[in-house]
Amino acid sequence: MVADIPAPDFPRGLSVVAPGYGAPGDRLMPMNQIEAVLEMLPDATVVVAEDGRVVAANAQAGRLFSYPRQEIVGHSIEMLVPSGSRTSHARLRNRYWSWPDARPSGVSREVTALRANGETFPVEISLGVLSSADGRFVVACVRDLSNARRAWAELDGAHSQMSGQLLELEKHNRGLLGVDSVTHMLQSVVAEPEIYQIIDENGGRLFPELSGRLMLRDASETHLAQVASWGERSDDGKLLDANDCWAVRLGRVCGKRYPGSAPRCPHAEGLGDYLCTPLVALDRSLGALHLTPRLEGSAIGQVDEVLASSLVDHVALSLSNFRLLKLLESQAVRDPLSGLFNRRYMEEAVYRELRYSARHGRPFSFVLFDIDRFKEFNDSHGHDAADAIVRELARFLERNIRAEDIACRYGGDELVLILPDTPRQGAVAKAELLQAGIPELHVTHLGQPLPSVTVKAGISAYPHDGNDFVSLFRAADAALLRAKAPQTTGPPVLG
Repeated sequence: MVADIPAPDFPRGLSVVAPGYGAPGDRLMPMNQIEAVLEMLPDATVVVAEDGRVVAANAQAGRLFSYPRQEIVGHSIEMLVPSGSRTSHARLRNRYWSWPDARPSGVSREVTALRANGETFPVEISLGVLSSADGRFVVACVRDLSNARRAWAELDGAHSQMSGQLLELEKHNRGLLGVDSVTHMLQSVVAEPEIYQIIDENGGRLFPELSGRLMLRDASETHLAQVASWGERSDDGKLLDANDCWAVRLGRVCGKRYPGSAPRCPHAEGLGDYLCTPLVALDRSLGALHLTPRLEGSAIGQVDEVLASSLVDHVALSLSNFRLLKLLESQAVRDPLSGLFNRRYMEEAVYRELRYSARHGRPFSFVLFDIDRFKEFNDSHGHDAADAIVRELARFLERNIRAEDIACRYGGDELVLILPDTPRQGAVAKAELLQAGIPELHVTHLGQPLPSVTVKAGISAYPHDGNDFVSLFRAADAALLRAKAPQTTGPPVLG
């Protein structure tokens, strides 16, 4: 699908790049989870191995290329390329693998693809490299441009036929160029606030006769928060009830010119003409773009309505892709049950803190917690109840540690605290404080209270117990075993 593209300009656009999670040697992201993530993407997406073999594809890809998905996975990506371009495609694919980082991220390109029935069609493809312990893969997001091509053709025909509307068409074209420019900027963002800044700085240029504001759902999903605005009307810092905008509630455009579509939005009381265009991604309403004329008595034109629809589509896609990328990155280093950092991140963090401690001559402690008689608890109350205990312990640890401390789940019922710049005595005091608070936790499952639990802890410290991860972990584990050993004078809490 990249035939006839010079190698130095090979496309590399918005991509799903997930470093993965798990212990060293494990898959960083199991293929079934990669496939589940692909299903969340709005575009047709395939994952291709270095030898050109497709290892995963979402349902959108099957529909786009008119193949059952199982007939794509396991086969060469060249099956989706016109026969006359397959040789050059394979050559360019190999060249891309040799230096993918030389291509700037955020660039997409129009190429030709092939459906199962032999039909060729234009697509826009964006590529990115997904790295894992098992090797590297390319994630290709593909969008059918057939409708867009037809739309542009129809627009050009209308332009030649309607000379009386020349000024309106010129405005429309300028707007589309502006939206295209904004779209390319959106494809290169590295932080969500940059999306807001792009809209804030370019909104007035795209809609010079209108005031506007971009409103997004807040974390509670019940309110809309203004994240960008231009023109005369701005309610920066003011939250709107999400139900005050019918575009958000219904997921479709509403305004004065659509009296039969929805009632007048409560937030538009006192205004003349107005237009609310929803941001929708994956069938979910993220917010809305609100537009009103700057001059009293003026109306919002059809061109502005088209531009608003095009703009919010790209903003919604950018937000959705960016948030999905952040979710993937979080899943790569977070334990899915507890929300704490996972084992892979824990080992990397220990080595990082060891290097810092060695360089600056500072102490460093490692605490390994284990829930007492957790197997008995699991057998008596069930796995779901045991999971509830682990989740609550994780939240308790995160609430009661410093910002620089790192809480991890090593596996099962074993939790870890990494305490930078902390001597053994400080780690002992911290562990004892946490142990005292854990039995006071009140955990319920299916509406019923669960018995309280206690924990034992093993502590190791740099440099006394070792200067690498293995020695520190073994020392903490040995201390934990001593703490769990039966005592005639009562159960010890620390080893």
